[in-house]
Amino acid sequence: MANIETKDREVWTFSDIQQRKNEAKSKKNVMTENLFVLGNGESRKDIDVELLKVKGKVYGCNAIFREHTIDGLIAVDPMMTHEIYRSGYCDNNKVYFRDWDDMPADQYEMMKEAQSSNMKEPTIREWKSNPEGYYTHFVIHGQSTVDQNRPDNRWKGDGFDNVYITWTYGLADQNITSLKKVMNDYYALGGWEGDNAGPEDPGWSSGATAMYIGCKLEEPKTCYLIGMDMYSTTDFINNLYKETQGYVSADESAITPQNWVVQMGRVMVRYKDIQFIKVNPDENNKISERMPQWDSLPNLSYMKKSEFYAKLSLDF
Repeated sequence: MANIETKDREVWTFSDIQQRKNEAKSKKNVMTENLFVLGNGESRKDIDVELLKVKGKVYGCNAIFREHTIDGLIAVDPMMTHEIYRSGYCDNNKVYFRDWDDMPADQYEMMKEAQSSNMKEPTIREWKSNPEGYYTHFVIHGQSTVDQNRPDNRWKGDGFDNVYITWTYGLADQNITSLKKVMNDYYALGGWEGDNAGPEDPGWSSGATAMYIGCKLEEPKTCYLIGMDMYSTTDFINNLYKETQGYVSADESAITPQNWVVQMGRVMVRYKDIQFIKVNPDENNKISERMPQWDSLPNLSYMKKSEFYAKLSLDF
């Protein structure tokens, strides 16, 4: 028997939704000089994100939403996308999710059964902003130990063998863009053999995806990569949010960066007219090393944090 978990939140009226739609239409898309793409590596720890927002557009991924509102938030894993939606962040902020597809209510039982069929003891983590409200659509994802081939206790919080069901409503939905819609030109412009999900979404990690979307939508002259730590200074995981909901334990081994290096390199090749600057710690360590795989890229340079602060006249 599956376990059921529900939570509630304020419901918006039709007039609220209509007002927000009108406000969104009236906003102009202003091109930016600087784009800051923030990873969640620990070298980002002392960066004041609010000051960056004064100097340009800020894109980031996953749990950064717990601390900051930014211009574009990207998430690709079900546990995180459902957490973001349920928090209310999407009511007022632009987000980009993988496979966030509304399903009609009459498919509820069929989809729930399909998503939990390969789980031994699935937990149904279901959410409505108003448990008594009437909803016509929902989004569903399964996350299973079978799919991940990892132990249940690797992840903090929910673990695996979960079916996430979130009933959707209009106000938040207008701010959500599926990656399939915003990355649908990737292969048309010449994708690379070996990408996973295609043809509309190459299946990249959230950091590289944030780079691609930010460069495509904002068309900046300069893109600063901050907290994009390819390596760890120890043998263990390098992430600001380790030991929190949806993240691994602090004693988890450091991640091999091969996929990140390839994906981010492809973004820099695609957007050859944008100058990319990887901001590194002042200390000489594994994180601040040049990436030899990127040596042939003419539009990439490196900058120490202290140089970055001086260049943008930031007072940290």
